Amino acid sequence: MRLTRMLAVAAVVTGSVTAVTSVTGAGASTKMPEPGVVGCDSLVTTPVGHDCLLPWPNDAFTKPSTSTRTGRVLNIPATLTPTNVSGVHVGTKYQNLNDGFSPGSTPLIQIPNLSVANSVIAPSTNIGLSGCTASGQLTTTTAAIVLWDTTAKRCVPYFAELDAQDPDPATKLLIIHPALDFTEGDRVVVLLRNLKNTSGATIPELAGEKAALAGTMKPVTRGAHLKWVVTHDLKGFDLRHLYAAWDFTVISGGGNLAKLSASNLADPALSMRQQAFATVGKTSPVFKVTNVFVNGNAEREVDGIFQVPTFLKGCAIAGTAMFGSTNTGTCGSMSTGKNHLPKLIKSTYVKATATKSAHWTGQIWANFICVMPQTPSSAGPALPTLYGHGLLGDASEVTGGNFKSGPTVHNMMGCATDWTGMSGNDLLLVAGALNNLSYFHTNVDHMLQGFVNFQFLARLINSPKGFASNPAFRSGGRARFLVGHCNYLGLSQGGIMGGALSAISTQWTSVVLGQAGIDYGGLLLNRSVDWGEFASVYDAAYPNPVDEQLGLQLIQLLWDRGENDGYAEHLTRSPYGGTRAKHVLIIENYGDHQVSNMAQEVLARTIGAMAHTPTFDPTYRLDASVPVRTEQPSSMDWGMAPLVPNVPVKAAISLWDFGTPSPPSDNQPPVDGTYGADPHDFGHNNAGIMAQVLGLMEHDRIPEVCGGLSCQGLPVN
Repeated sequence: MRLTRMLAVAAVVTGSVTAVTSVTGAGASTKMPEPGVVGCDSLVTTPVGHDCLLPWPNDAFTKPSTSTRTGRVLNIPATLTPTNVSGVHVGTKYQNLNDGFSPGSTPLIQIPNLSVANSVIAPSTNIGLSGCTASGQLTTTTAAIVLWDTTAKRCVPYFAELDAQDPDPATKLLIIHPALDFTEGDRVVVLLRNLKNTSGATIPELAGEKAALAGTMKPVTRGAHLKWVVTHDLKGFDLRHLYAAWDFTVISGGGNLAKLSASNLADPALSMRQQAFATVGKTSPVFKVTNVFVNGNAEREVDGIFQVPTFLKGCAIAGTAMFGSTNTGTCGSMSTGKNHLPKLIKSTYVKATATKSAHWTGQIWANFICVMPQTPSSAGPALPTLYGHGLLGDASEVTGGNFKSGPTVHNMMGCATDWTGMSGNDLLLVAGALNNLSYFHTNVDHMLQGFVNFQFLARLINSPKGFASNPAFRSGGRARFLVGHCNYLGLSQGGIMGGALSAISTQWTSVVLGQAGIDYGGLLLNRSVDWGEFASVYDAAYPNPVDEQLGLQLIQLLWDRGENDGYAEHLTRSPYGGTRAKHVLIIENYGDHQVSNMAQEVLARTIGAMAHTPTFDPTYRLDASVPVRTEQPSSMDWGMAPLVPNVPVKAAISLWDFGTPSPPSDNQPPVDGTYGADPHDFGHNNAGIMAQVLGLMEHDRIPEVCGGLSCQGLPVN
């Protein structure tokens, strides 16, 4: 810990040591007592009507391990997890492989009669009230909530809310969102103090906390651990109005190719990358062109299939999906080895004969659609980009409005494939998981297979032996696109999963994430209008609102491996072994109805993005019928440095405003008619946005296209 940081922390807690000493007691242990328990955590009383996992996340639900980086492993008994209407508990077999909790974990606790406003708890519209800077410096001695990283000795800024999904004020959870992800492998203390009720009175210390500090809690070891957290981790903090404090360990990130482990975040995906690319070496995947279309003599579309090594069990041999590709929605769960890491399904390369082309046995066929200019540009070959489609869509999205101007106006080639695990073929898998969250691990297994598919498609773009060798992709004796210059562009779901994919890929370095967020279970689902359709299934299966939040947190422990939440720390810095750091541009639409601004900004802070400034003009209105926006839905560019145009940049976020009214500031979607038209799909072919996209892809620089003002556009695609 640097001296300047020590002095800063000491300065804000000066004068509070006496309050801590009063609960320390003589002969306090200097070794942290074991936090784990067998059943519910004695810190809180289990709310009536559901099973206990509060407070969450919590090292009470872990146990020691000598084989993991953190020295712990999750130990969440399935007997404590929520049950669906059939009485089936959420299984925890796969979660319990993890050596810690999600880096995007949202601390949850029930505090009767709590007033967020009276307690001066930071809302999404004012993260500064958290009393913590983006760099982790405490700015006040009295903040109601402190997320204290005990490993790095710094705070983590937050915003919080009472659960708007729960209509019962007696059971509403306090949901605390980190304003940027927790650091992998660190241990974090959640401190609650100076809480006020709806009458403005101070809420007294939680009975469980008081018992722990008095030494009367059962089990004794749990009480001793909680007391240790207060007297050691929080030594020097003002605890005169302590409510409760507990700790949790964040899962480690992985990335050491010489020692891959299933207990951390990235290693399963990295293991799959290593095994899959070993099958092709320096050559190219097998592919077939099935169709070539020319649309109006301007755009050329090439369709086909390519082979990918598979890690999923039970995939059908016959190709029944698009262009004769494999419908992976019918495949089973991941094949794994004794170390729980993914294990490649055996395949054999068969050389070409007079009657059959070269192919692999035991591999799946993935589809592809590529669009490009029909007539090669005088400026040279097209700039190639891998395209990630939206929620439960398919590869054909690359031919629609979201990429419409790419080939015809901007001399680009876009190639897409179905996102295995989150495509239209996976609807039954998704529905099954919503009815019984124990099945969700299979969805994530399929997402990881999708990562392999996308990387193999990128190899076909990059390799001279890939698409560039086929007449469908050639004109005038050369390839129609820049071979070896693949980029990535993902929108919505393609942005939420695309950052994760990009973090582990060796096939591209420039990444554009449009309407991209982070943390499905904690930040995205409740705030999205898309969730309503799926929530009707989930609500029926898990009718208790508290259990619903806990269920989302349980599956997020697995979902991290398939979306940005599990990889953001390594996307633009600290790259995994064998991987380069990426250059990233996030395009954000103000008031997005499908991907909340909060989720996009948490992603931006986590990857160290700089923000285009000025960020936002609240007076901008398309016409007088649109209400003046008096409240922003989030703190926008809080904690981000201003972007300097036209200079090399590692990460940037650009907010575009289409005059949309402000959405709710808590965890509910903008579903009624007061929130205007959904801007989610606006601007995909906006000339200014496309100039920013090309600036990143071609030069790693973001040009100034907004005239030194906030970026505004008309509400059209």
